[in-house]
Amino acid sequence: MKDILTVTGTGDSLFTAEFPDEYSSLMQPVAGLIKSCDVRMTNLETNLSDFQHFASAYSGGTWINTPTACFEHLLRFGFNYFGTANNHVMDYSYGGLLSTIYTLDKHQVAHSGSGRSLDEAEAPAILEANGAKVAIFAVDCSFKDASRAGRATHHIPARPGVNYLRHERLYKVSPEEMAFLKQLAVKTKINFTRQMSIDTGFLTPDPEGIFVMGDQKYTCDPNAKETVCNQKDKERLLGLIRQAKADCDYVFLLIHCHDNDGVKHSNPADYLREFAYASIDAGVSAIFGGGCHELRPREFYRDCPIYYSLGDFIYQGLTVKHLPADFMEKYDTDIFATAPEALLARSRGNKVGLHMHKENYQSILPKLTFRNGKLDDCQEVPLYLTFDRKDEMNGLPQIATGAEKEEIEHIWKTLNS
Repeated sequence: MKDILTVTGTGDSLFTAEFPDEYSSLMQPVAGLIKSCDVRMTNLETNLSDFQHFASAYSGGTWINTPTACFEHLLRFGFNYFGTANNHVMDYSYGGLLSTIYTLDKHQVAHSGSGRSLDEAEAPAILEANGAKVAIFAVDCSFKDASRAGRATHHIPARPGVNYLRHERLYKVSPEEMAFLKQLAVKTKINFTRQMSIDTGFLTPDPEGIFVMGDQKYTCDPNAKETVCNQKDKERLLGLIRQAKADCDYVFLLIHCHDNDGVKHSNPADYLREFAYASIDAGVSAIFGGGCHELRPREFYRDCPIYYSLGDFIYQGLTVKHLPADFMEKYDTDIFATAPEALLARSRGNKVGLHMHKENYQSILPKLTFRNGKLDDCQEVPLYLTFDRKDEMNGLPQIATGAEKEEIEHIWKTLNS
């Protein structure tokens, strides 16, 4: 292992279109910083296909897809790893997922986080970087259940999908409130079908001290954690991390998570902290989070950085080329409407939406330096995603300067104070 390893990881690359010529000069400083690192990671929050695959009946919010020819534009940043564990990876079903994997393999770039089976999706990408052997995992915490990858048995083939970490949520109430909920459940008959399923063996009985109403779990235990990791998923992933650490010099982790603590959107959920700490205990050297589209705090645990969310690195959500009929029907537009027409309907005439909020266009690009396996230096560069431009430049990152730099630095300092 070489003495020094430099590493960067970005927020979400939600990119759907080629970059305009005007962007080239602004891109160069960002790409230069990324290329100065040995390990260069981003979350690929899109499918790579040419709209030849049918859309899933669900999506990550917008059905995101990028024509395969556009991938060359993202490669100009110099990334040598792409995470694919996110809530958009199955927007175009198995065809879109497999097309993404095929395109990444065709360009001979390392990737992990999804696959043709759970064994493939949960496996780390392995890089040789400056004489060090590096393992990189990608895990999705915010996914539809149908997108989970599955294992093969002797008789049933494996299921393509995403590498996942499930969690369980509890709502804490007083004994008086619990009594009222149970009365309400009887009155509304909300649990009638659930109880039938329990009685006939299709569902297991509720755990002691837990009352399930519909799909929500309630407890009177004041010491209970509101969110906890699914223990089977947690142990599966930690076992893989321990194995990778035994075989490699460094292990890094990308986590995609939308959940918060229920108090403030920028606060990470309890289960995310639980998994982050356990992952570092198992051998991870740094964690790069995303998913919620805005910055969340950075924390050092055992001298290892945890970026709970780096926000967006690219946000081109308004330039998606086509959308399926499901999207049109959801927002009560003609199924043959154009994507811009449908997106305008969703935004209620540009009155609501992620693209209306500047915090979704502010990010941090870290450059970590490890010396002899330990973090030696941590640089953090503010990025501005051109919120003020409403043309092809919207959502593309540049090194923040002037007032934009000061604003992002203030936000970052406040989050970490």
